[in-house]
Amino acid sequence: MTDFNTLFGGDVTQFHFMRPFWLLALIPFVLFYRALVQQDDLVAQWQPVMSKNMVEHLSLNQNRARIVSPNRLFFVFAVLATLIMAGPTWQQQPSPFFEDNSELVIALDVSDSMNKTDIQPSRLERAKQKINQLVELRGDAKTGLVIYGGSAHIAMPVTKDKELTRYFLDVLDGSLLPDNESKPASVLKPTLELISQAKAPSTVLILTDKTNDEAIEEFTKAFEQQQHQVIVWAMGENPQSGGNGTAGLTETQLASLSQLAQAGHGKMVSFTHDASDVEAVYQGIQNNLFAVNDSALPWLDAGYWLLFLLLPIQLMWFRKGWTLQW
Repeated sequence: MTDFNTLFGGDVTQFHFMRPFWLLALIPFVLFYRALVQQDDLVAQWQPVMSKNMVEHLSLNQNRARIVSPNRLFFVFAVLATLIMAGPTWQQQPSPFFEDNSELVIALDVSDSMNKTDIQPSRLERAKQKINQLVELRGDAKTGLVIYGGSAHIAMPVTKDKELTRYFLDVLDGSLLPDNESKPASVLKPTLELISQAKAPSTVLILTDKTNDEAIEEFTKAFEQQQHQVIVWAMGENPQSGGNGTAGLTETQLASLSQLAQAGHGKMVSFTHDASDVEAVYQGIQNNLFAVNDSALPWLDAGYWLLFLLLPIQLMWFRKGWTLQW
């Protein structure tokens, strides 16, 4: 049976049915259930003889019968069984021979705005913490580091050394760059240079709090024919969360950051105070790798999990007097 964590950690946007032709079985089930309902409709049966109000008054436990009945549970059972046979799925099976040759190039914005304190101790410091969590989650995967403000520079070449990544992150701040104005378009050259030799679909991860139309246009051109993707990690308090009273990101800024990610065939992930954003970024990296390289791998069948819903319904049929009548 499919591993629960493996399956439910997938991307639900990939949801589909492995055997969709089984859904056609719902048609006779619906017609059969409709016939059963009409057969049990006392009002319809006796209406030619007496009034509707009198039939309802003379009927015993009519309301209770409408809530739980063999007919209703049979229909639920039939629908669940059909869905199981159709094979719902949204994630492919990992290859036992898979080796992660992808690269993650992190572009960290160290401009002045990243020193804002809407998230404590600052956007830049929290970005460093999030990067460390992500690197730890990825294990020995390859990681490179670029810093940018008014210009972009390679701070660390691609490496599997997690300790080296931590070391470079500790010493990075805006004082290393002569111009602290944020120009995200400047990261294109060094990041693409680092992943140019990648042997698998890779990811450019940008941690920033703003972008502009120039960057969106440049990224659209650069990633038009790329198998790599861009994930934008929005560093700043979400407008809905309220934060600590200090102004966070605006809806306009988030919309622009989302457009930047879409320009690179990726997605935007908003900052969270727990580790859910780290998990979202990690899953986005993995999804791109599997989507490009493993299109031939079998899909994981999630229908087995619906069997647990069928069991209690099946037990109801052991009750005395529970039979289908037609």
